[in-house]
Amino acid sequence: MSTITSPASITDENDRARALLDLAISLIDSALDVLGNHVHTDTHLQHQSLLMLGGTIGKHFRHVIETFHAFLLPLHHSLGLGHRLLEMNYDATLPTSRRPLARSVQACRQAMLTIRDDLVRWGERHRALESVTSSPGVPGDVDREGLAGEMRRMVDMVALTPTKQEMQSSVGRELWFCSLHAIHHFSMLRTIAVHELGLELPVEFGTAPSTLLYRGKGWKPPVEKKEVRVLTSKL
Repeated sequence: MSTITSPASITDENDRARALLDLAISLIDSALDVLGNHVHTDTHLQHQSLLMLGGTIGKHFRHVIETFHAFLLPLHHSLGLGHRLLEMNYDATLPTSRRPLARSVQACRQAMLTIRDDLVRWGERHRALESVTSSPGVPGDVDREGLAGEMRRMVDMVALTPTKQEMQSSVGRELWFCSLHAIHHFSMLRTIAVHELGLELPVEFGTAPSTLLYRGKGWKPPVEKKEVRVLTSKL
């Protein structure tokens, strides 16, 4: 038995889909702000962390870029191919051309801008379908149209653990993963920027949306101690 979805519930679902995409875009915007107004030099980007061995601000930004790229790539390649099952793989081997992303503020910022533009275009393409499928007399499966339908689209997730694993997910679930993954890396690079380099970053940068809601309007940020003494073991 098929389920008939009311116009009101379709609108509500499309609103939630837009909010999910808007969150992802706002996270990329926050990274662009940091790269444009706070992390000014390639030296900042390449600084080898003592608090997080092997980590740099640039590597964390690069990882966010590559994860969103892996999310967007199969969506771009699926244009004109209907709703066949997509494959997403965050572990795919990437070329050596990725290296400048972690070493050059200009290259990192440009790559982040490309991710933003691709997210916006992807959203606009599917939002345009919402007005078509909601028009009277237009045939088609509304569950497969518009941004909400695209968020429900099933994908085949491939992971190397190191054995190859395959599992079912959805486009919306993976976009949410990319967003939470970005917040996680923003939080870590914040530690390097603030506590090792003494840079000023927006207080909400690297903070989960649920935490921001929990804090409320009256919340006041603690004073971040800029200088951290790193002790090395004598053993």
